[in-house]
Amino acid sequence: MLEARLEWAQDVAAALMEYVDYPDVNLPSRDYTEPEQITNEDIEKAACECRDLWRLGRSAIQDLALAVEGAGVILVREETGVAQIEGLSAWSEVLGRPLILLSADKDNGYRSRFDLAHEIGHLVLHRHIQRTTDSARHKLMEQQAHRFAGAFLLPAETFASEVRVPPTLDDLLLLKRRWGVSAAAIIMRLKALEMLDEDGALMLFKRRSARWGAKSEPGDEDRRPEQPRLLRRTIDLLVEEKVMPLEAIPRHIGLAAGDVEALAGLPEGYFQGKTNVVEFARLKATQKPVDDQPAQGNKVVPFRPVSKS
Repeated sequence: MLEARLEWAQDVAAALMEYVDYPDVNLPSRDYTEPEQITNEDIEKAACECRDLWRLGRSAIQDLALAVEGAGVILVREETGVAQIEGLSAWSEVLGRPLILLSADKDNGYRSRFDLAHEIGHLVLHRHIQRTTDSARHKLMEQQAHRFAGAFLLPAETFASEVRVPPTLDDLLLLKRRWGVSAAAIIMRLKALEMLDEDGALMLFKRRSARWGAKSEPGDEDRRPEQPRLLRRTIDLLVEEKVMPLEAIPRHIGLAAGDVEALAGLPEGYFQGKTNVVEFARLKATQKPVDDQPAQGNKVVPFRPVSKS
């Protein structure tokens, strides 16, 4: 079901790409064909290269969703009803760019950021590795994507300098707010950096569960999940610039209005009445008329660059 939703997101993006230029794809390139080829050092280097390509420096990332879309990735976030799967990603031959679908079922901004970084890890590290039904191989690839997410969100050279070892639970909460990453993920990152050994990490996890429980942490509600913008603002742009009538868009895409609204992050009922417009994508230089609407010549709206953290 989720793969079908991802294909529908591809359909939405492909239909809109006829009229707009999305940001160029800007991801590190890796040619691994087997997960066993990938070392921890390789993962750390890939995460640092990704930050460098996106000009994010080594400090906390303010808005990861904006950075991802600025790198040319099609991002969708919607409720799936499948609690076991928090994200899905794939490279699209049709679009020539990757897509990521994030589950919105758990309204936790800290976990959502990590899920997004995890999917970036899959796109970078596992692009040329075939999917597998082997549980051990799948587990290895998941561990590698987790390691990438930790290295990307918590870069070793700056994050490690802020940690007092051994950290207390209160220390973890301060780091959580500063870096936008859950205390549990921080513990795992400290273990990966060998700032905690196996026993030290286990002790912190036990204290965390005893004090807060296993499923939530203090402050989880402080950070709202970051929202995709690209598809929504692309549709806004087409309507605002009179490239395509509002009611013609679902028909042009070939999906029901409700599905387009969900996949593009539009409010329910959007296609029954125009809402506020925010420019985002850049119109192509040459447009084709749709439903008797005239072409728009060389009108261009620039894509807003990614903010630096």
